[in-house]
Amino acid sequence: MPLTITHDEKLRFAAESGKHSLVIDLPEASGGTDAGFSPPQLFIASLGSCIGVYVVGYCERAGISCKGMKIHLDWKIAEDPRRIADIRVQIDLPAEISPAREKAILAVAEHCLVHNTILHTPEVAIQLNHH
Repeated sequence: MPLTITHDEKLRFAAESGKHSLVIDLPEASGGTDAGFSPPQLFIASLGSCIGVYVVGYCERAGISCKGMKIHLDWKIAEDPRRIADIRVQIDLPAEISPAREKAILAVAEHCLVHNTILHTPEVAIQLNHH
């Protein structure tokens, strides 16, 4: 699935895939214009929304209301090498569920595509084209 990142100005970029686009930027304190999520925020949002998709799918199949569900994420930065570390995810589901359903929802959440990608590091090949 192709996705293109285009430099706009300063440290602001536009991401486009199909008919969708979004702005990625850094805070002003880091030299950006603060016009959008930073790359780490976007990464964490990707994880949280992927978990959400899987949880909603399970809830719909199980007849559990997920209206108003919120997924809270927090993370820390580690050094050597600099990276996102210690990601914490909390799913707030506004429905009473049994311990068995809770266990099932957590299992489903852990099987989302982005979570599995983090656990099973993909090969990333970076090449430079210049004109």
